[in-house]
Parts: sequence; C-alpha cells; structure tokens
Amino acid sequence: MSKESSHSELTPSEYTRRAFLFTLANAGALAALGFPEAQAAEVPATPATAAPAGTTAVKAPVPPATPEGLSLGAPKPFSFKSLISRAEEMAKAPYQAPPSPVPEAIKAINYDAAGKIQFNAKDALWRDGPSVYPITFRPLGEYFLKSVNMHVVEGGRAREVEYRPDYFTMPADSPLHQVPAGQSAISGFWVQRSRRIGDWTKSEPWATFQGASYFRAISRQGQVGMSARGIAVNTGLPQGEEFPDFRSFWFEPALNEGDPVVVYALLDGPSITGAYRFELRFDGDTEMVIENHLFIRKTIDQLGIAPLTSMFWYDETPNKHLRGWRPEVHDSDTLAIWRSDNERAVRPLTNPPALAYSAFIDEHPRGFGLLQRDRDPSHYLDGVGYEKRPSVWVEPIVDSKEYDDWGKGSVTLIEIPTDDETFDNIVAFWQPKGPALAGSSLNFKYRLYWTEHEPFFPHGHLARAVALRAGPGGDFGRSRPANTVKLVIEWESQLFQGHQTSEGTFTVTASAGKISNVNVDWVAGTPRWRTEFDLFVDTDAPVELNGVLSIGGEVVSETWLYQFHRQSFIQMMA
Repeated sequence: MSKESSHSELTPSEYTRRAFLFTLANAGALAALGFPEAQAAEVPATPATAAPAGTTAVKAPVPPATPEGLSLGAPKPFSFKSLISRAEEMAKAPYQAPPSPVPEAIKAINYDAAGKIQFNAKDALWRDGPSVYPITFRPLGEYFLKSVNMHVVEGGRAREVEYRPDYFTMPADSPLHQVPAGQSAISGFWVQRSRRIGDWTKSEPWATFQGASYFRAISRQGQVGMSARGIAVNTGLPQGEEFPDFRSFWFEPALNEGDPVVVYALLDGPSITGAYRFELRFDGDTEMVIENHLFIRKTIDQLGIAPLTSMFWYDETPNKHLRGWRPEVHDSDTLAIWRSDNERAVRPLTNPPALAYSAFIDEHPRGFGLLQRDRDPSHYLDGVGYEKRPSVWVEPIVDSKEYDDWGKGSVTLIEIPTDDETFDNIVAFWQPKGPALAGSSLNFKYRLYWTEHEPFFPHGHLARAVALRAGPGGDFGRSRPANTVKLVIEWESQLFQGHQTSEGTFTVTASAGKISNVNVDWVAGTPRWRTEFDLFVDTDAPVELNGVLSIGGEVVSETWLYQFHRQSFIQMMA
C-alpha cells in the first residue's frame, strides 16, 4: 500500500475548537429526550363582584391562545435542480455569513442552560403525519450561534418554517428570549422515532443535524457517538480550518417505516458552496445516501469529502498523555480502508505526541470508515457506554448518471493530541488529488452506514486485528535491549479453527528501525491468535509499520498498519 505521512506541531489553543462536537454530543443528553406536551398556563379566575349601580362590569382580559403546530410561510417552487443552481450562483458572489442573532447573549446558553430549553412536541413537524418520523427543532446556544432556515416540501413547493418563541419551553430569564422579532432561534433538527411505534416523545432521536455541517445518527446499540460532516476544508493545515454551514434545510416525508426521510441542504462557507440531498433510512441501524454538488468559491488546498470526526483519548496501547482511571476511553479505535485493488487495511488510532497526518493513496476506493471494534464493557468500566458507540462506514456510489468514480486521491487521517475525552481529535475523509481550484465544481455520491461493525467484511476469509498491546523488548529472564519495544497484536477469526499457531507466519516491515523476535502464538484462554515482534527505534521520527498474517503461505488477515511514536512508548524501552 502506498503511504505518505508528515508530522507537525499543534498547540493546545489551536485544537480546543474540537470541544464543539463534545458539546454537540451532550446537548442531546441534556435536553429531555421525551418532549412532554406543553400545557397552556391557566389564568387565575377573577372573583365575581357586583358592579356599582349605574356602571357596566369590565371583564378581565383573556390572553390570546397559543397556536398549535408550526407556522409556515407561503409556498414557493422548489427542486433539487433549483437548489444546485442556487449554490452555483452563490459561489460567484462574495461570502455572507448566516445570521447570528444577539450572539453575546446566546453565548450564555451553556451546558446547563441548554438543558432547560425544550422544543414542544405539539409543534413538531409531522406530529400527526403524513411522515411516520416527526421532526423537532433545536435552539441556538453557546456553540450554535447561527440561525438555520427550515422548510417543508410538498408537491414541488416549499414553505418556510416561521419561528415563534413559543416553539420552546424555557425559563423566563433564558437568553433565547432576546432573539429579536423576525429572526429565528432555530439552529438544527432531530429526526424522531416512528409515531406509530410507542411514544416517540420518550425515545432518543435517530438522526441529528446541528452546528456547521455536522450530523450524527444511532445504530442498533442505541447510542450516538462520532459525527459526520458535509465537508472538511483545510483540516489541520497551518492556515486554519474552515467550517462551512448548512444554512438551510428542506424536508420531504417518509410515508412508511423503511421509506427515506429526504433532506435537502444548502452549504455555504467562505471558500465553498454546495447543494446536498440526503436519504435517511432507519431500521435500528441508520443508513444515509448522500449526493452533493460542490462549487469552489476560493481555491482550497485540502478538500475533505465524506468527512468523519471522532474522539480517541487512549486504549490498551501506551501513549505519552494523561490517562484516566478507566481502562479505555474512545468513540472509535480503528480506521478501516477497502482499497480499489480489494486489499483490506486497518490502522489502529493513536493519540500522538503532536499532530499526525497520514494519507493512504488510492484511486476509486471501495470504502473506508472509523470503527469501534472493542465492544467489551469491561474495557471501559463506566456508564458512558463507549462499547455501544456506532461505527460509520463510507461507501462511494457509482451509477450510470453523473456519479462515475472518485478518481485519484487518498483516505486522509488526521490525529490531534488530547488529554481529555471532551475533544474530538480524529478526522478521516477522502481527499481528491490536488487543490480544489476556484471556479471549479465537483459532485459526489456515497452511502453512510451507522452500525456496530463495518459492512461487507469477509469474515470467512480474513482475520481481524482487534487489539494492540506493548511491553519491554527482548526475552524474559534476559537483559533488555536498549531502545526496543515489544508489540503484540491480537487477531480474531474462524479461520484459526483446525490450525496450530506453528503454521502461522507474521510478515512485518518498518520504515525505520529494526524488527526482530517475530512470533505467532495463542491468546491464552481464547480462540484468538497473537502476533508479536520487537521493534528497535532510536529516533523520535514517526515509524510506519505494515504487517500481514499468513497460514501455509496464504495471507489470511487484513493488512495491519500503525504509526509508531517512540515518545509514547519510551517508559518501556530500556
């Protein structure tokens, strides 16, 4: 596999913006996932008193009734084709940021304040149909300062959702009350469970869109975790990352379970515009088919297609950063790639000493994803439920129309150092070869699978790498060789049945240093195998490792890749 990598410094102040996704994750936990039906406040009855003679009794004023349901604007023609044309025209004009009402006041809607704001279920889109999946809206907040326009599509015509403050139940002193009349306090939306199955107001939404171009979904495990984005622009580069926004959404209903909720989105940023079409399907796992038409406003050095964003603090493998009391803390632990030549490759994630950039070069890739392979609750030992986090797989779609292939480029992985689980420090995406030039256009189509395990994996033909452990190099009872670490990989496969480990061979190479003491053995008390080897490294430059497991001369595993950082293992290297 062709491989390029580079290594550069990143200061903590540059990556604190990764807290954004943590807040996005916890906003859902804060707000009540069941939206109780709002009740109109009762007006105390005025005691009846006799009017003085010769006067007329004055009745107490009756407050106006609060309307129930969404207020919608006048219908206007709408189609995906017209949205594409709109995005194209926008790219020819200077960028104008979306509205951000009273930002200083909205910044006060922090973690605690956000939990006190709830959308009223009686105002949900499609509360009574025709879609089986109601949609509720999310308020502005500390990390969600920009208003987002929402529209309902029916019969080729769209009606805008007109904001009313009574959509939300909130404390009297909530800063959300300060949003001026005529402006919107809506920043995103949730797609709820079917209204035909139980009480949807007491269930967790299965898809959420909020903040820049971020969105998330659940798998059968029932939890959200990592996020996807509409686009990534210059992630990890010195000039700073750009976060374009989905500034408007349009919704078409799903008439039955299994039918897609169709969502259209308008992307806009200083360097790019885009028109998106999402088909969202839910059957316990979530599946999304995404089409985009992108228009480059300003030349972009690094354009990320189908970007995935996650958190990796630590696992069983050492790193130089602060570790907590739990054995492991991560939303994802592995990058997996299915290359155009049918090779399956995996790269365990790391929390590197400094920003790490890896590019896995390919042409017309079959897929890639960020996975949570470790599903053992005893490896996390808390109530957060990291073992239930979804894996997300990207499948490029090729059809007979305009989506023919993804061309040349690379699956790019960016790992950012962190000392906490509140930071999203992992980003993976497809990067087309070369810069995206101003005035050019691109279009892509792909499917996202939010699931427990990666789809399409050939379990009957390949072993999976499921853990990486480390210890001092050399042999027990003998002097330890200097600058040497022992790396141990655990493998899981039904192919091991009927074979002895003596039949196995592990072939491993390193871009620097020296490999020795290669061995294959059982993992005691399990059907797993382990491969181990000593790595001598006396430099702090990253070392790229590449290995495969064979039985009887035939490769029986995915390709194991790893970026070794000596600083992370220095305590066990004699």
